[in-house]
Amino acid sequence: MPLIKTFVVLGLLVLLYGCVDDTTSAPSLNFNYAKTPIVLTEHVQGDWETVCILGPYSNNELAAEVIGFTWPLETLSSVRVNDGVSLLIFIKNKAVQSYFEVSRGKYDFNSLDEQCINRNEAIFTQANGQVVVSAQV
Repeated sequence: MPLIKTFVVLGLLVLLYGCVDDTTSAPSLNFNYAKTPIVLTEHVQGDWETVCILGPYSNNELAAEVIGFTWPLETLSSVRVNDGVSLLIFIKNKAVQSYFEVSRGKYDFNSLDEQCINRNEAIFTQANGQVVVSAQV
């Protein structure tokens, strides 16, 4: 009888292990939301040329389509399974310079999902509850 209990416990552990989510969260990018507009060059270092925005449930295939090259979004970010964040990917010369998850709580970048914006236009504000490129306001 103890042998059967051991097999049952081991079987349950195997099943539970299959439920573990192995997704890694990307670094977070937090803003001073009281200061508007949000100018990304003030928050993200480097000489990136473009920022691409991907919303919840984005996957590797969509990332490749949006940014123009293969990049392992699914192993580097939780955006594939986390509907509480958007992913901002900073690119130069078809290479990712940096990437950050941004909470959708205060500034929901999901309104710009699947868009890439040039560095000099990466200035954002809110209009009607959605994040917009400042020039669009």
